[in-house]
Amino acid sequence: MSGYIKRKIIHSVSGSREQTYDNVTVEEPLEIRIYHENETYNVSVIMRTPVDDFALAAGFLFTEGIIKPENIIDIKYSTDAGISEKDNIVIVSVNSFQKQLIGNRNFYVNSSCGVCGKTNINDIFLKTGHLISQRNKLHYNQLLELPQIMKNNQEIFKNTGGVHAAAIIDYSGNILSMGEDVGRHNAVDKAIGKMVLKGIHRSPEAVLQVSGRAGFEIVQKAAMYGIPVVSSVSAPSSLAVELADEFNMTLVSFVRGRSFNIYTHPERISMK
Repeated sequence: MSGYIKRKIIHSVSGSREQTYDNVTVEEPLEIRIYHENETYNVSVIMRTPVDDFALAAGFLFTEGIIKPENIIDIKYSTDAGISEKDNIVIVSVNSFQKQLIGNRNFYVNSSCGVCGKTNINDIFLKTGHLISQRNKLHYNQLLELPQIMKNNQEIFKNTGGVHAAAIIDYSGNILSMGEDVGRHNAVDKAIGKMVLKGIHRSPEAVLQVSGRAGFEIVQKAAMYGIPVVSSVSAPSSLAVELADEFNMTLVSFVRGRSFNIYTHPERISMK
């Protein structure tokens, strides 16, 4: 059994009760630390599914504006962790980071939480330093295929039915990066973190496809990485729409079957 799945004895009830087994997604805390100039800084504890931890740490620190991709020297698990903490503490060694942003976060972040880890709403509006350029258009037929393309590659979901997914997909339908996690924001950080660790710091002609709703922080993370299109199978929030509009991003939601709603910058979606 994989490290991100546990098999549990359950009682299945459907007219009668039967004892059987079910696969359950693992949820454990991950402590992220930064190591800089012989000092260690505690950044956050994130409840996550224990897979792609290094990508999660890199993506989280990058999309929160704490580090830039070029700041990363090394990522490793703590060698001083106890048995119960083994593989649950990640240390990111950097040559520079935004120390003041660490003090603006609460230490604990729930897996279902996005901006609730912030102590000041003004800190949400991180400066990306760029607006998203227009570039090429995405055909609507291709957009309609993206949720299924992502679902076909959701291995943890196939086994448990209990995780969110996020995928960075190019305009031809090729998955560039993907993450799965009990936390929808973690899934996004994993997908972006994988790209960052590959040395790819922008994806100017790609879509961030997410399995749930499009909240503000998901759009913020996409903006930080420079993704022009965010697509969700569920609803957007008002702040997500406002942020996407401000950064010249196309936000598409309710992508189901043969229909979707375009909330911002429809000119990027081609109907021809």
